[in-house]
Amino acid sequence: MNLRRINNTLEVSEIGLGLWSIVTDEWGANINKAEELLRKAYELGINFFDTADVYGKGLGEQILGKIFSTKRDRVIILTKIGLDFYNKQKPIGNYNLDYLDFAFRQSLERLKTDYIDILMLHNPKGNDIRNKEVFDFLTSLKKDGKVRMIGVALGPTLGWGEEGLDAIKMGYESLEYIYNLIEVKPGIDFLNYDIGHFIRVPHASDALNEDKWPVVYDPKLHRHFKDINWINRAVEISKYLIPFARKKNMKLSQLALKFILYNKKVSSVIPNITNEIELREFTAVENMPDLDESDYSYLVSFYEKYFKELNEESIEETKRYK
Repeated sequence: MNLRRINNTLEVSEIGLGLWSIVTDEWGANINKAEELLRKAYELGINFFDTADVYGKGLGEQILGKIFSTKRDRVIILTKIGLDFYNKQKPIGNYNLDYLDFAFRQSLERLKTDYIDILMLHNPKGNDIRNKEVFDFLTSLKKDGKVRMIGVALGPTLGWGEEGLDAIKMGYESLEYIYNLIEVKPGIDFLNYDIGHFIRVPHASDALNEDKWPVVYDPKLHRHFKDINWINRAVEISKYLIPFARKKNMKLSQLALKFILYNKKVSSVIPNITNEIELREFTAVENMPDLDESDYSYLVSFYEKYFKELNEESIEETKRYK
């Protein structure tokens, strides 16, 4: 597994494993297989694991702590705090300093560790990102050696461009956000900056994963937050990229990952992996030739001609969350 260095501080595997898709039922995974999948990912060379305290109401962190506490120096763990799930049925944003301190200590306990490699605020809004007291609190954790890098996980949807740029201006050292062949903006703007870049939803709610077609609306899956008509339109356009992918001896889902990894400022891409078949398929891109400049130019021109309108719709969709 190829590693990428962030700010001369951390080295992370190009492909990461997200706990969200294996410890919740939001992507259709068998939760009982989560530990087995984590061990297999580590065997395949993945050293970067992305979680949050809210994933499985602590389960994601607990499993990581169980499996990797004896290998702590060999893995990089990113976790997130700020969505309060302790006293409410539905998690809500809470960036009060007392709560953040409490949530951080709980995460350390579940992870069975005394430090976290990358600590992020989970889906904060603009005022929380620009709050200097919050930034200073996270910075103090780093000064105390309890955190190695701080950042912001943007979301829950795509279009948090202003918030991402504000986070960079504040001094946050990393971002997690949506970026893919269909939804290039605002991620491509963030990639101008020398920070850690962790990419989620690389397959655009499965519109770029032919093994998931036809994509069917299911209210139990997280994908239901995305307009099914948008997904179906994206699938129809994505079909025209399959011949190009085949010419590169790849599946479309693998081409989608290679497109993201073409940009060397990307630290790690986190596909939604739910089983060992997907794990092996996505990590197989490490043994495939990288895209060259002409490949990348073709895909960018394809985006401009066919995907840009869908991208703009995704950005517009964010407004209702603000």
